[in-house]
Amino acid sequence: MNVLQIGSDSIHLRHFCKAMSKLVGNLTLVTETPFSPEGTNKNLVYPFRGLNLLGWIKNYHLLKKEIQSIKPDLIHIHQVNRLAWIVCRIAKSLRIPVITTAWGSDVLIIPQKNSLYYSITKSVLDYSTYVTADSHEMIRAMQTISPADKKYVYLQYGIDPVKPQLKQRIIYSNRLHKELYRIDLIINLFSEFYKQHPDWKLIIGATGIQTDSLKELAAKLLPSSAYEFIGWVDQETNANFYSLAQIYISLPNSDGTSVSLLEAISADCIPVVSDLEVSREWITNQENGIIYHSSENPFEQALNVDSEKCFQINQELITKHALRATCMNKFEELYFKLKAI
Repeated sequence: MNVLQIGSDSIHLRHFCKAMSKLVGNLTLVTETPFSPEGTNKNLVYPFRGLNLLGWIKNYHLLKKEIQSIKPDLIHIHQVNRLAWIVCRIAKSLRIPVITTAWGSDVLIIPQKNSLYYSITKSVLDYSTYVTADSHEMIRAMQTISPADKKYVYLQYGIDPVKPQLKQRIIYSNRLHKELYRIDLIINLFSEFYKQHPDWKLIIGATGIQTDSLKELAAKLLPSSAYEFIGWVDQETNANFYSLAQIYISLPNSDGTSVSLLEAISADCIPVVSDLEVSREWITNQENGIIYHSSENPFEQALNVDSEKCFQINQELITKHALRATCMNKFEELYFKLKAI
């Protein structure tokens, strides 16, 4: 099968292309910034960000010509955004079927910002034959924009489970350093917790536009031995911190089902998550994790969780809903359904 993948550089898309190439064979990637995930045979870069109108028109026609020459059986779009909208217009003119995977804020937040973003989102959803999402909240939000029943499919990207090690007094955070993910809140909560538990350490992974200010905040509130910024790490190092950490924390203002959350609970971390609808799809407060409410310190609450019961529930969730091999097979099934239409 000849499949065109559309998306931006992310660890999720890299894992997806590597796994899917073993099932469907020929994958071509279209992106706005260069990157070459394992499993793709050809990678095309067509930027539309920041171009003037003539630049957009030129790249639109060049991309359309490329897609015509590739003759894909179908197109799989990862994330509903500007590039998705452009590709859907091309796909419609060439009568190529499309499957789209929504990521979270692209359908939960962005469409509400203004009528243009709403129109772009609606156009992509309207043209897509199937739309996958990793939370029921996202599906409900998309149905208000582009009503349908059979179009939307609840489906994860899937993960490779992380094997836990002997746990240490480590709290692990690895979401991006930008306002959405509230890393500053995590540092403040840990500084309160640390006063009573000075044998614990906060490990902060990833980077972002707030990294410098977050380092300043941590230095102001905590001794240097109480925290560490480890930056971007490879998959093996990331998995090692999951396996060692007793607690994993992720407190975004909005989210889909986070792959990092699934990896953390597979490694028998006690998860601390935001009070979001998607959190409640996975976590029952104080049973298999902590749903953060501002009235209590979530790290203190995590210490009171029955860890044996928590780990049993979470391993069952991973086995049932989030194993990468199972999820990839379900994507493959959608591909063949779409090709047959």
